Order: sequence, then structure tokens, then C-alpha cells
Amino acid sequence: MTVHADTPRWPRHGMLWGHLISDTSLEELHEVAARAGLPPRSFDLDHYDWPTAARESLEQAGVHFVSDGELTRLLIGSGLRIKLRDRPAARARRSAEHAAELGLEPVPRDLLVGLRGHVDPLPEEPGAFRLTRDVPAGEARIEAHDRAGHRAAAAMLDRLDALSRARTGSGFVGQVMDAPTPGI
Repeated sequence: MTVHADTPRWPRHGMLWGHLISDTSLEELHEVAARAGLPPRSFDLDHYDWPTAARESLEQAGVHFVSDGELTRLLIGSGLRIKLRDRPAARARRSAEHAAELGLEPVPRDLLVGLRGHVDPLPEEPGAFRLTRDVPAGEARIEAHDRAGHRAAAAMLDRLDALSRARTGSGFVGQVMDAPTPGI
């Protein structure tokens, strides 16, 4: 049982990012990522994204560094890999499961309840939004291209808070990305 990382090569947010995977289980992966101080939001279905600055903490957590090709081979061999073409369906399943837990209908494009993981980026569509809240009573971070997106995000947050309070006694914690369906 080992957790492996490759060399950061993928640019995003002004940094280079690598991938962290387990050859055995997601539980092991989450445990090592937490020990290394990676934020739970950096989890992406079957791996964590990690910035170059985290290398020392990953080394201290016992992570084994390998080449990109070796990392891919290990992830495939683990049975945990979610292929690129299967990722939208995996996100849709996760969204449907999380919406069902809350009693939310219709299911948004991408929904995540809790702190582990993240939703897809904000699409370039009118009315689209992406919101994140990391604590029940905290401010939500809303990304939107227009007023319609901001209004839709605020309405979604109100619905999510009400459903979450009915279920758990506290407000919504998680992320959602959605956009209006064309023609509706």
C-alpha cells in the first residue's frame, strides 16, 4: 500500500500541479493527503492535485515519487482510475447522489456536499454560476458572468440551505455549478 505522486507539469492558477494517487484505496489516499496538508477541495474523483510548493510535505508524509507514465500505470492497476471520458458521468452520478441526500430537484449540473472534492469550472454560458461554501454559516463564494448567474446562485444557496437545515440542522456546505437549460 503506497501513495504515489508525479512531477508537477500542469499549469493552473499561476502554479504547476501534479497528481497524487493511491495504488490501493481512496481511504489511504485521503489519509496521506490530510497528513501532507493538502486541502480536501484538491481531490478530483480518483486523485489529488498538488502544487509544487507541497513537495516537501508530501515527502514527509511518505509519498513515493514516480514518472507520469508510472503513475498512470499504478492508478489503472489500482482499479480506482476514472477515465477522462467517464469523468462527466462520474460527476453526474455524484451530483445525483448528493441531490437525493438533500431532496434537491432538479439535479444541478455538478453538486458536491461537503468539503472533499470540487465541481467543474464555471462554463462560459449566460446565467451560469459556481458557488462554494466551506462552513455552514459562512459567506458563499459565487462566480458568475452576469446578474442572472448571481441571482440563480443566490436562489440555489437559499434552497440548499433550507434543505440542509431540514436534514442536518445546519446550512449547506459544499459546491454547486449550474446553468439554465437552453430554451427553458
